Amino acid sequence: MLVKIEQRLQDPARFFILPADEAALLGLPIMMGLMGRSIVTGVIIGVVAWVLWRRLKGEGGLEQVAAAAYWFIPKKLGFFKNLPDSAVERWEA
Repeated sequence: MLVKIEQRLQDPARFFILPADEAALLGLPIMMGLMGRSIVTGVIIGVVAWVLWRRLKGEGGLEQVAAAAYWFIPKKLGFFKNLPDSAVERWEA
């Protein structure tokens, strides 16, 4: 049986069945647990981090997290230094 999986430009990159950001967040602690010979600890930390990240992302995905970071993190601390400051209430020309 041939199954075709549609992919559009707005779909996130996937690693197996998880989006790439969630797969990295789940896989990194597990790999660190394997290297440190404490796989159970790595799995527990990975699953807890994955659940917290999924709850933080919600339905909006990474776009919603990036928008919240732009509006709530000060410009000096944030990653959006080349964008206008979000704290300015009114721009005057």
